[in-house]
Amino acid sequence: MKLVVKIGGQGAEDPKGRKELAKQIGALRNAGHSVVLVHGGGKMLTRTLERLGIGTEFHQGLRVTDAATRDVAMMVLAGLVNKQWVAELGTLRHPAVGLCGGDGALVQARKLVVGKNGGRRDLGFVGRPHKVNTAVLDLALRGGLIPVVASLGVNARGEFLNINADDLAAALAVALHADRLIFMTESGGVWDAERRLLPVVRVGEIRRLIGQGVVRDGMIPKLLSCARTMRQNVGEVDILSTTAPNVLTRAIKSGNVDGTRIVKG
Repeated sequence: MKLVVKIGGQGAEDPKGRKELAKQIGALRNAGHSVVLVHGGGKMLTRTLERLGIGTEFHQGLRVTDAATRDVAMMVLAGLVNKQWVAELGTLRHPAVGLCGGDGALVQARKLVVGKNGGRRDLGFVGRPHKVNTAVLDLALRGGLIPVVASLGVNARGEFLNINADDLAAALAVALHADRLIFMTESGGVWDAERRLLPVVRVGEIRRLIGQGVVRDGMIPKLLSCARTMRQNVGEVDILSTTAPNVLTRAIKSGNVDGTRIVKG
């Protein structure tokens, strides 16, 4: 089975959580699955920006990214966070290769401009995947490596753009014809206004959930990515917890999802 696993929130940065998730990813590899790992690192990026005296602003769950913020994102995401994951997998004898969208012409991105109050909001150096060339991922997987991909891409002028990691994971899943796309999150799924976990969300419900304010902040781009993905050739999309014991391996082995499953309809 071909899997794209996106890990975000504290699960992408906490050493204990990283080790536990790396064990599960390694177990999937040992079971014969091809795994591509996509990671975030937004909390570490925010802390680093604060230490450098650079402010942080979000719009519709996306980080507004000026040139200075983009450069720090490259250092933190493609540097520190990415190599921590590579090292963690390596210590467990699961060889990995660290990449970002600029490596091997993996991801060509276009600048993302979003609507605001009937107008348009320029988010700076923020992009969305436009073209994906999976050659470097295919090469790594054939060689028995786990590709670990940081959420950056390059535009047609050779400028790096900050890409929402959910969008990147979704684009890679579509390009790879993945059997499953899995989002590992602190929330562990989608929750309604009464804080009840929604075990199933239909694609047709996503806009309504956002409009009613049930879905907020970082879950907005995540669910929009899910909707775009489910319109393509990805078999299944699940949102799971980064902290539930063995949640990833259980979901693949048994098919039971301890979180939210996104379905068509």
